[in-house]
Amino acid sequence: MLFQVTWEFIDSSESGSRRSLQLFSKWQPGPAKFQAFYSYAEGTGGFAIIEADSAADLARTMAPWVPFLQFEARVILPMQEATGINVEAMNWRDGVK
Repeated sequence: MLFQVTWEFIDSSESGSRRSLQLFSKWQPGPAKFQAFYSYAEGTGGFAIIEADSAADLARTMAPWVPFLQFEARVILPMQEATGINVEAMNWRDGVK
């Protein structure tokens, strides 16, 4: 499954930033795999596209950062797949009388 994960910093103090950067320098992401990984230019958070086999794998990937970041995760689909699903649903609705 693909997820769009966004985050915002909970603790933007200098000591909180220092500790999270110290941990980040030692972190090996996983078990989920990052397809894209970006920070917002103004420094308030960022987003990633993450591939995970399960919600549990995504949770394990984010768990080290819970004291520092507030997350939002959304399941995403490639546009072609989502469009096909929407067409199927529209065809079903058209067939219901």
